[in-house]
Amino acid sequence: MSINKDKFFLQPLKNLTVVGFSFIIVWGYAQIALNISCLNPISEIIRNFSITDKFYQIMPEKENRWLTIVDIASMSNRGDIARTIKKIEECQPAVIGIDCIFQGRKNDTVADNAIRGVAESYQNIIFPYELHNEQSDNIGYTESIHSFFTDEIPVHEGAVNMQRDNLYNGIKRTLKLGWLLNGSKVPSFLGEVMNHYMGEEKVLKEDNDVKINFSPTRFTVINSSDILQHRQEIEGRLVLLGSMIDEKDMHYTPVGKMSGLKLNAYAIQTLLENKQVKVPPLWLQAIISVLLVFLTNLLHLTYLKWTSGSRSPLVYHVMGSAYVLGLVTFTWIVLIMWVTFLCFCLYNVSIEIGWAIAAMAFLATSRGFYAACEDYYKLWKERKRI
Repeated sequence: MSINKDKFFLQPLKNLTVVGFSFIIVWGYAQIALNISCLNPISEIIRNFSITDKFYQIMPEKENRWLTIVDIASMSNRGDIARTIKKIEECQPAVIGIDCIFQGRKNDTVADNAIRGVAESYQNIIFPYELHNEQSDNIGYTESIHSFFTDEIPVHEGAVNMQRDNLYNGIKRTLKLGWLLNGSKVPSFLGEVMNHYMGEEKVLKEDNDVKINFSPTRFTVINSSDILQHRQEIEGRLVLLGSMIDEKDMHYTPVGKMSGLKLNAYAIQTLLENKQVKVPPLWLQAIISVLLVFLTNLLHLTYLKWTSGSRSPLVYHVMGSAYVLGLVTFTWIVLIMWVTFLCFCLYNVSIEIGWAIAAMAFLATSRGFYAACEDYYKLWKERKRI
């Protein structure tokens, strides 16, 4: 059986060229959306879109049984907060992370002394502080703002800074475990809470960023006035204390707008359950995208060859229509998405196929463009011979 070597080698090259045209078309449309001001909503979608975000919407919600949130959104008096912490301590939690900086003394000396007394009495409390005046990558920040009592008594602290990129207007997907302060690595609030809950300073030795897994979770949230009625939800647990509705500390996430307190809860859960989202390197994602679009083009060509060569009017006219081919493509894309969904559910691997799906939509256009270029090249060669 003889093989046409030119056809054997040129056909894959042709298919790769068609795939390349598809990605070029998608890239061109993306550049238009990113650079025209009136299309800013579309550009934000392009920048922040991840196929994994859609997975969170279809995953079943689970219940977290070892982390509890105590909401003090209605509290502003330090004396009330101190009494709330004492009630929590009565229920014997493992660790309390307080997402509230008690900066400077107030006019209420009794309340100030109450919160200072709590900080001095209990060793399982993690307090936050803020870093300011960011310098170079080697130095980090040079200033820090702490609660007023930290100069007088030893306390456990962690920095509550958020990454500067897309701080409020972007989708928050990561939190840092550590920061640089005057060239030295210090734990974040998240890292310090984790260190004390795990009983070792292990977190600082790990990767500096936590790629948060936002698999839908129902955290136990207790109102500050109902603490003693929920002892079983506090005893032995990790407790986060703060406001769930503070607009100054709200962030956009793949599962909606949430407080920094709940964001830390998801990050802690991600670390303790060892379910950090694993993102393949860019080069590997590019190869996967090209391969998927290449296979889709082969599927189209095989299907079109079958329908165009059939003697059945039903197959030729109906099955070979663009509408049915679109249904075939849709089914193929659904299959791909289910495979990536299973990879995420089983192995926490996030494979970004958004660009590949977009390129698949332009395969027919790319094949037409390639055919036009081929015809133009043949016509040019004929004219050159003449």
